[in-house]
Amino acid sequence: MKYLIVLLTILLTGSVHAMELKATVNDQPISDLDVKNWVALLKMQQPQKYDYMSKKKLYDAALDAIIESRIKKETATAAGKKITQKDIQDAKAHLEQQNHLPAGGLSSMLKKNAVSEKTLTEQIEADLLWLHYLREQAGDLNVSDLAVSKRYNAMKQNLKKQGITGDSVLLWEMAQGVLPENVDVSTTLQSKSCDAFLEHIKIGPYPESAQRGWTDPNQFPIEMRDLLKDVAVGDTVGPLRTPKGLLMMMKCNVHSQQVMPSKDQLKMQMEMEQLDVLSKRLLAEATRKAIIEKKE
Repeated sequence: MKYLIVLLTILLTGSVHAMELKATVNDQPISDLDVKNWVALLKMQQPQKYDYMSKKKLYDAALDAIIESRIKKETATAAGKKITQKDIQDAKAHLEQQNHLPAGGLSSMLKKNAVSEKTLTEQIEADLLWLHYLREQAGDLNVSDLAVSKRYNAMKQNLKKQGITGDSVLLWEMAQGVLPENVDVSTTLQSKSCDAFLEHIKIGPYPESAQRGWTDPNQFPIEMRDLLKDVAVGDTVGPLRTPKGLLMMMKCNVHSQQVMPSKDQLKMQMEMEQLDVLSKRLLAEATRKAIIEKKE
């Protein structure tokens, strides 16, 4: 019997430790485990923002994100908003498309990043409920065709200043590197792919010059742009003499990228901007009404 009591004490102590209370929102608990799960989720979603935060700031950011999510869900649910499992699955499928994942690939990505699928589902559920609530509160958003046209023309003028006159730009993927003038460049010129081209550069005396990336040809000097415009994908250019050595280039790919939204897309964007302003106001009001207790 004594052994059983000791075992129960150990199990209960471990359970309390795992569920250490960090905050409550309207008497709903937020545990230490909840915060750790949200830390992993935030780091996966925005690594450029959260990877370089101190442990304390990251922990605080995750706790604040949970509190905000709970308030959104409670506020929208109290207003009668509902969503279905299909809504959540559709949102996950949309995330897969955004991240260029195959069907069902989201679960693998979550496992790879040690993110709880339950935590992501909680975030999606709160965001969908809040969006329904916002749209009801917003009523008919008043974004006029005139306002859309003004924004559209202003964007066009800004692009024109950058030398872009159409609704899209043609980007080139270029590989380049430098070789000394006393090196036979014929092998490099005969490269059949950008990978092979760069490998030839890397075995030379300037391996750090081997680079590959997408660029807007409009940013090139006009002489260079004229030289490269009729070059086919997979063809090399050069050698071109530079102070450091012989510059070699290869066109790897060409891609058209839209830089101007359609007026319908722009109108939707402007409506979302209005919703964002409304969201901040309503969330601030709901937060003031909520009973939030953070544990030290």
